[in-house]
Amino acid sequence: MTEYAPRQLFKFIIMGSLAALVHLLVLYLAVSVFDIAPAWGNVMAFIIAFIVSFAGHLTVTFRDSNLNNPTLVARRLIKWLASSISGFALNQGLFVLGLSWLGDAYYLLIWFIVTGIVTVLSFLLGKLWAFK
Repeated sequence: MTEYAPRQLFKFIIMGSLAALVHLLVLYLAVSVFDIAPAWGNVMAFIIAFIVSFAGHLTVTFRDSNLNNPTLVARRLIKWLASSISGFALNQGLFVLGLSWLGDAYYLLIWFIVTGIVTVLSFLLGKLWAFK
C-alpha cells in the first residue's frame, strides 16, 4: 500500500533530520574534540549517520509489511547504501569544494548548505528506487 505522499515526506524529513543531526554532531566532535580534518570527519560522520538513516527509513518512512523478510531488507540495505554513497559522493565533493573556497573555519556553514542540496536527491532515490 502506497502511503500518502505528504505524510511520507514528513516522515522522511523527520528521519533525515535525525540522521543529519547525528552526522553534524559526529562531524563537530571529530573536528573540535579529536582534531580531525573536516573532510575526514565528514567521512566518519557519514558512516554513523548512514546506520541511523537506514534504520529510520526502513522502520518509519518507507515501512511496509515485509520487515520480517531478511532477503528484502538486505536488498533495501544494498540499494539504500548505493543511493547514500552516491549522495555522499556529491556531498563530499561539494563539501571539499566549499572548504577549498572558504576554508576549514566555515566547515559547519558549508555542511548545512551541501546537506540541503543532497537531501532532496536522497528522498527521490529512496522513494523511487531503494525502498520501492
